[in-house]
This record gives sequence, structure tokens and C-alpha cells, in this order.
Amino acid sequence: MLRLAVLAALLRAFLAAQSTASTVTGVVTDTSGAIVAGARVAVINESSGVALAARSNEAGLYRVPGLSPGAYRVEVEAPGFQRLVRGGITVQISQTLQVDLSLQVGAVQETVNVTGSAPVLESQSSTVGQLVEREMIAGMPMPNRTSTALIALIPGATVQNVTGDIPIFSVGGGRMRNQQFTLDGGNHTNTVGLAVNQSQVPLPMDAMQEFRVLSNNYSAEYGQSQSGIVTLATRAGSNRWRGSVFEYIRNEALDARNFFAARRAKFRQNQFGGSFGGPIRKDRTHFFVTYERTQQVTGATAFQTVPSPAQRTGDFSSTVDAQNRLVAIFDPATGAGAARQPFPGNRIPDSRIDPVARAIAAFWPLPNTAGAITGANNFSANTRPEVNRNIIVSRVDHQFNASNQVMVRYFISDALTQNPGIWPDKSADPSASSTDQTVHNLLGSWTRTLRPNLINEFRLGFVLRRFFNQRPGKGSDFASRLGLRGVSDAGFPIVGVTGFQGLSGAPFRFSNPLLDYQIQDGVSWFRGKHALKIGFEARLGVFNDDTDTSSSGNFAFGPQLTNRPGVAPSGNAFATFLLGQADSANIIRPDPTRSRASYWGAYLQDDWRLSNTLTLNFGLCWEGTTPRTVDQDRMNSFDTRAINPVSGTPGVVTFAGRNGVPRGAFDFDANNFGPRLGFAWRAREKTVLRGGGGVVYGSAVNSIVGTAAALGFSTDFRITASEPGVTAAMRLRDGFPSLTRPSLDQLGAGFGAVPVGTPPTTAVTFFERSRATPVAYQYNLDVQHEIAPDTLVELGYMGNLSHHLTAPDLSINQVPPDRLAAGNAQVRRPFPQFSNVLVINPPLGNSAYHAGFVKMERRFRRGLSLLAHYTFSRYLDDAESFTEFGDVGSYMDYYNRRLDRGPSGSEVRHRAVISGVYDLPVLRDRGWLTSAFGGWRTGVIATFQSGPPFTVFSSVNQTNAFPAGTLRADLVGAPRLPESERTLGRWFNTAAFAIPAPFRFGTAGRGILNGPGMWNIDASFIKSFALREWLRLELRGEFFNFLNHANFGLPGRSAGTPAFGVVNSAGAARSSQLAVRVEF
Repeated sequence: MLRLAVLAALLRAFLAAQSTASTVTGVVTDTSGAIVAGARVAVINESSGVALAARSNEAGLYRVPGLSPGAYRVEVEAPGFQRLVRGGITVQISQTLQVDLSLQVGAVQETVNVTGSAPVLESQSSTVGQLVEREMIAGMPMPNRTSTALIALIPGATVQNVTGDIPIFSVGGGRMRNQQFTLDGGNHTNTVGLAVNQSQVPLPMDAMQEFRVLSNNYSAEYGQSQSGIVTLATRAGSNRWRGSVFEYIRNEALDARNFFAARRAKFRQNQFGGSFGGPIRKDRTHFFVTYERTQQVTGATAFQTVPSPAQRTGDFSSTVDAQNRLVAIFDPATGAGAARQPFPGNRIPDSRIDPVARAIAAFWPLPNTAGAITGANNFSANTRPEVNRNIIVSRVDHQFNASNQVMVRYFISDALTQNPGIWPDKSADPSASSTDQTVHNLLGSWTRTLRPNLINEFRLGFVLRRFFNQRPGKGSDFASRLGLRGVSDAGFPIVGVTGFQGLSGAPFRFSNPLLDYQIQDGVSWFRGKHALKIGFEARLGVFNDDTDTSSSGNFAFGPQLTNRPGVAPSGNAFATFLLGQADSANIIRPDPTRSRASYWGAYLQDDWRLSNTLTLNFGLCWEGTTPRTVDQDRMNSFDTRAINPVSGTPGVVTFAGRNGVPRGAFDFDANNFGPRLGFAWRAREKTVLRGGGGVVYGSAVNSIVGTAAALGFSTDFRITASEPGVTAAMRLRDGFPSLTRPSLDQLGAGFGAVPVGTPPTTAVTFFERSRATPVAYQYNLDVQHEIAPDTLVELGYMGNLSHHLTAPDLSINQVPPDRLAAGNAQVRRPFPQFSNVLVINPPLGNSAYHAGFVKMERRFRRGLSLLAHYTFSRYLDDAESFTEFGDVGSYMDYYNRRLDRGPSGSEVRHRAVISGVYDLPVLRDRGWLTSAFGGWRTGVIATFQSGPPFTVFSSVNQTNAFPAGTLRADLVGAPRLPESERTLGRWFNTAAFAIPAPFRFGTAGRGILNGPGMWNIDASFIKSFALREWLRLELRGEFFNFLNHANFGLPGRSAGTPAFGVVNSAGAARSSQLAVRVEF
């Protein structure tokens, strides 16, 4: 019976694993310091009147969890003591706030009122994190008014872009686009195991109550992220009617010109809407709703390299490199290697130009600017994407009685993005597209007080994201018009030419609704000096993917076939293209798929208050992600050891649910136990020392995998040159052979294979059967000191050692280094019967992050709120992230992964941010002076940081190895230039790099150079007018890059290309935003 009761309790204890609820705790004593047990403590929300209560236990401790962010008062009653009312307490999101209470002897009917600010020190938790309070949010300059823009203010954050739909940032040494987002405690992140672990849609500012980022050593209730937790809370209604109407306007007429642009790019944005909330039933039921519409037309200056009129006719007699040396063009038909002869006069005869290539070349726009002497950046134009979005956030809170509260919140976003492109003919323009994205997020929660020391919190949520994208060339008969055989007329073919802007883009069209069902529930139990939380979470994801990847063909051209080893400079990718000789080509026509995966997690957390000055935090979390499965088992895998009956070599394609192969993409990893340990010690009244460590797990898969590993269930034909740089994979004029979709009886052991020596036509992608879950070992130590009321200084260190990080897809079909030579390289590959064998998201990455930081924070007091910090960090890894701030590249040699260790692309060694809001003093009784100079508020965000690392790559790959990733250049000299010699045309010593000799990998290290640093100041100026006691008008001016400082992008990083070493991009110039708001 006892066993059944324990089991029932555990099943009832579903996790509030991403809870945004807060807790007020403390000790109740009398004026002599003696413990007062049995005191009734009520914590009452000043806005809504909702109260939660608890009693102090035998140790005098009380704990009231389940609180929403906001202003509260605490009322305490105990027999023989005067009633105590303490106001002025601000509870923040995901916070454990210590409020100790001292009672005076007397009658209960007597009341003592005390007002004071909430403690500023974190004395109950060892977690490293940062909250941005509402006063800061309201006064800050925010370019797109999205909640994720606040991430730029956080210590330990590296930011690439946080103002768009998809925030790209790193926190505390975690990987970019691999964080966990919660909204009111429910999930606001893509489904684990099926897509990129990223936020669905940022929350509008007017709908947000508070914002917090947890960077390191978070408690066991938080799982599913080794890269930080972002928690957001929506605004709730109160007993007072309140709301707002607003419009924010941006226009290029108020902006400065980009450093590289001839004129200001078009940028027009209108954001307008309003909010409204209040009581449905006083002290019981409240609502709040926010609506925001964004209409945006932007224009960014794009620089591209397109073929010159002479090059289109085969004339390369004026094509030179950065040193003004003629780039020799060699004829691949005259032999290979050193025997290859140049085209007379560096011109390709008209009769040798492939007719399909000639037809395709007409779709490139003509140059419209001089560009560099190499021809780089000879075309420029302003892009003009248009965005129209509507967002509605609505919330209802209801208190049935003192023991039961419920909340329902609904979030909907509908956005249409249309990019007309920048080329005269949109059909082949890679930037032209139309995207429709809709997100629905529904959450319900029920908080029930079972006993004064036992509270249960249950959540049920549903998220639906619809994403549809289509390119303008979709559905046209381009294959027929171009004379390209064997491909679909579905769209314009994808053409990649090294050193030049490519044509079209993948995919032609994709539609991928993503559904996420979630159930959470947690029990908080307060007993003695222990505050226990136990819980469980389950999430089920369903991903429907209908993607046309490249049914009209995808072709890649490089310079190797028109160069001669030992002759520098030589070879040009566009010359290779004109000859119609592709290095690789493919057709991929996948069928629609429906994938499923689920996440399960459980935890136990104990915050043990050993004394009034020392709290220990213990926790244990278990979590696991089930492997992806596909309806009808339409998924392949790969057995690297089995002998293929066609080729007689290892490597056999296997299929889910057939011949003993499991249905799942990989084996379930159940060994994911994450202990957490921490302490918070109040060494002195105003000084707290905190520290701890823990093991946290990340997402098992971190890419969109809807149609991945669908070999055998789609038309998939891929071909690569058997001897790269010597032979071509195919000629454009020949096209593809007639292709048919395989039948089920063809899915045998020899599927897709060819005999050794026969050109392969099949590439394999698969998930490794045994794959570990990404794991991070986090630890921290810091000291906080309160230097003034509501003001603290913090000095700390945090570290993050991560292993089994998901990395870019990896080729395991590379020729071993000891077999590199001239001749047919395909036969020397480990699996010569296949063109390539790719592992999807292999968990091979490792990283090490160490950071020291100093922070000063002042909560809003007497008109001033301030957050300033400086972080010094080192961040090393050996595998590229999904996206990065810098560009360090992926693998080079599969057999020598040690060469890949170096600075992470997300490393920013030095970063300082100063942000604050200040209300100018009000002049009293000064007539018009008071009206003119009173009611002003200003906000500022000043950012200073060093440049990100980057790697120098080789534009020519002569390894004949089919390498796993990107070939780095040879380092032949000192790459860094003195700061006085750096120019935009030569940011580093380009002469220090060379193209690697044939059959050899480059010697340059990964991330050995750094790009330009940046500094930027944003400012806001706000004037408020009190129209009535309850009505306020606000005029705002916000200025981004206020001083119009040019922050330059990374230089060209590909040795042997026209833009090598050239900086040709810069961040946004000064822009302005004007606004009017009416609040009541």
C-alpha cells in the first residue's frame, strides 16, 4: 500500500521544469531573535489582490512558491504578537527571494506597517543569471522591440543577431541557437529531436512583464539545454484598468548611409498596437491582452561578384588576382596536372562553351560598379524585403479560492515575408523568396495548495508552427528553356560557382508544420529547513515536412579543372562553368514525411537552509530524447561493417523497421543523469559568496531533420568527380539519366551501390546508431556585495566544459591521408560504392569556456537603473556550431580531428556593456521650465567588444581526398599585420597564405586571425506629459548607433579569390525610431 502511495505521488508530480514562478521565503522571529513557529504568512499581489499563504514551521521558516512577477506585500499574524504588514516587495521572474520577518509582542489587533525594498543579493541560490526589470525594459532603445534584444545586455553573452525572428546568440559558453526558451513556464522552443533548438517567435515588449537569462549552474528543474535558459513572463491583469496605445515609426530619411553604400538603403517600419487589461471580477479574475502589428520594408546594400561581359564570352585575358597578376586558364581537355596547357590568349573558344552553360549565364546580372581589380564586388544593389506581422498575446488569471489558481495564455503570430530580390530577372535570384510563418502557443496552468507546506503546479501546453517558403522560379519550365535534360521543370536549377554569386537557392519550396504537445507538473514541499521540489515533464513533437530540395538539379563548379598545379595564380570557377564541367551534381526529390520524437525529464531539487546565513542547493535531473521515427518507416540507416553484395566492400544501406533494424533513427540514451550542487553563504550582512557546479544536457539533434535520411523513399541521384581536379562529375550538355523512384522490393542490402570502379550515383546520409547526448559540466564561483541600497557589485568566474556536441554533417567517406595520390580517388575511399556517406549531426564536438566577469547593478531607485559589466573569456572548440559570430569553419581532415581545435567562432574575448535608464530630476514650481524640462527619461546601451576569430580557407582543393569539410590554406608567413598597416583592402597579410600543394591538407590553424572589433552606442530620449492623473502621453526618440560609428564585418577568407583579405561589409549605420504612446 505504501509503495502504491509513493508511486501515485510520483506520477502526480509532473515537472514545472521551466517554471517562471518565484518564491518568497524567510524566517519568522521575535525582536529577540527567538523562533516563532506557526505564524500565518500571506503574500498578497498589490495589483490583483490574489494572496498565497503559508505557516512558519518548527524552525521558524516559511516558504510561499508559485508567485508571478510583480509588487507584493507580506502580512504576518501569530498569537501574542502584533500583526506585521511589510510592503514594497518586488518579486522578479524565476527568483527565490529571502524576506526575514521580525514580530513585536502585542495584540493581534495591533498592526505594524513596514516599508522597504526587496533584498538585492542572491542569498538562496548559486545560479549565475541576470534579470532585466520592467523599468529598464520600458526605457531602453530597442530597434525592433522584441524581447530577445535584451539578451545583448547579459554578462557572458555573445550576440550575432537578437532583433530578428530567430535570435542567434551564445550564453556562458553554450552553442548558438541551442538555448531553451520558456514563456510563463511553458515551452517556447522548437521540438527537441526534430528541429533547431531555438525560440519560436520573440515576445512583444508590451506583453512582457519580466525577462531573465540563466547562464550557468541552473537548478535541476531546468533541463534540455547546456547553452542557457531564457525565461519570459507575460503581463497579467490587475484590479485596476490599464492599457496603452502606441505607434513606433522608422524611416530611412532619419538614418545615415551605410559605410559601403552609395546611398541610404530603404528602411520603413511601422509598429502599432495597444494593450488592455483589468478585472473581470475584483480580487478573483483578471485579464490582459496585447496586440501588435509590424509593417516593414527594409533595404540592405548587397555586394556580389558576377561574371563580367568579357568572361561570359570566355575572355579571361583581363582576369587578375589581388596582386594584379594574370590568372591563367588551362584547358582540361589537354591533360591533367602539369601536362595541362593554357587556352591561347587566356580565351575559351566559342565552340568549347557548353550550350546549357551559355543559356544559364544569361541569368546573371551585368556588373554595375567597378569593384576591385579582381572583379570582386562588381555588382551592388539594395535588397527590399517586406514583412507584415500580427501578434496577439492574451492572458486570463482566476483564483477560485485561496488554494486554487488557474491561468490560460494564448499567443499567436502570423508573419508574411516577401523578398523580391535584387536582380532584374527574379527567377534565378538566390535572395528572392516568399515566406509565411504562423505560430500558435497555448498554455494552461493550475496551482493548487494541498497543505500550507505542499503546493502542486500543473501545466498543459500546445505549440503549432507553420512555415511555408517558395522561390519565384518555382513551377516554370526552365529545364526545357535551358536545354537541361533529366531534371524537373519545378524551378530554376541551383548553380554554385566558387568566387561568384550562385544562382537560385535550395530548397525551391518547403512546408514544415511543427507541433509540440507538452505536459508539466511539479510539487513543492517545505519541511523543516528543506525546500523540496519534485517533478516530471513530457513533450511530444510531430514534424510534417514537404520539401522540394533540388528536383531541377544542383550543380557545383570550382577552379581546379582550369588550373595547373604549381602555376599561381591559375584556374577560375566561372571558366570551368562555361566548359560545363561540374565538380558535383545532384537531384533530390523527397516525399513528404511525418516525423515524431519525444522528450522526458524528471528532477528532484532540495534547497537546504542550514542556517540564516548558509543555504545548500542539491539537485538531480534525468532527461532523455526518444529517437526520431518516421511514419511508414520511410527512413534509412547505414551499417559500416556489413559487406555490400554489389561491391564486396564494407558499407550497406539499411532501412528502419526492416530486417531487424530498429524503427528509431538511433538508440535511446537513458544515461542522462545530471547532478547539481551549489551554496550561497552570507559572509556578512551585505556580502554573499556563491558557487557550485552541475551536469546539464543539451538537444540530441540540432538541425531540421524532416526529410533527412530518406534514401530509398525519394528520387535521390548524386554524382561527384571520381578524380577531383582531373575529371568532371558530369557535363551540363549531357544532363542526368532518366530517373525512377525505387520500389519496396529494391530496398535490399545492395541498394544504391555500384561495383568498385564504376562512378557512384548514390550518397548516403544517416544517424549513427549509438550517439551520446550533448553534455556540459558547468561550474561557477562569485561574490556579491551590496554597496548601496538596491545596488550591488559582483565579481565572478564561470566555466563550461562540453562534450558530445552536435556538429555539422560529417563525411566518413574521405580518402585516408596515407592513400592520397593522383588517379581515381573514388576507388580509394572507405566506401567506394557510394559517392559520399554523411553522418547527420554527429556528437563529436568538444568545447571549453572560461570567463571572468565583473558587474555593477542598480535596481530602479530614485530615477536610476543601471547594469554594467565586463567579461573576459576564452572559448575553444573543435567543431563548428549551427551558426557562429565569427567564421572558423568545420572539419578539414576526418582522420585528424586534432587539427580542428582552436578558438570558437562564438568567442569574443573582451566584451563590455553599459546599460541604464535615468529619470531627469523634476523642477518644482518653475512654471514653463517645469513643463519643458520635467518628465524626461533617457536610456543608453553602450557595447564594446573585440573582434571574432576567423579561418583562412583555400579556394582550390587539390587533395583528391573528398575531404570531410573545408580545406584550410597553407600558412607560409606571419599572418597578422601591425594595426597601423591594416586597411579595408588588406586586413591581414594575404601573402602569408598559399594554396596547398596537391594531395596535401593546409597547415593554417583554425581561427588564427581576428576580425575588426566593434563599439556601438544606442540612446533613447523620452518625454512624458501627465494629461490626467490616470492618463499619460509619451513621446520617444530612439537612436541606434547614435554616433554613427562604422563597425566592419569579416574580411574575405578564401585564399585565391578576388575578395581575399578585403573588408566589404559593415554593420548598420545610425538609424532612428520615433514613437508616441498613450498609457492609462
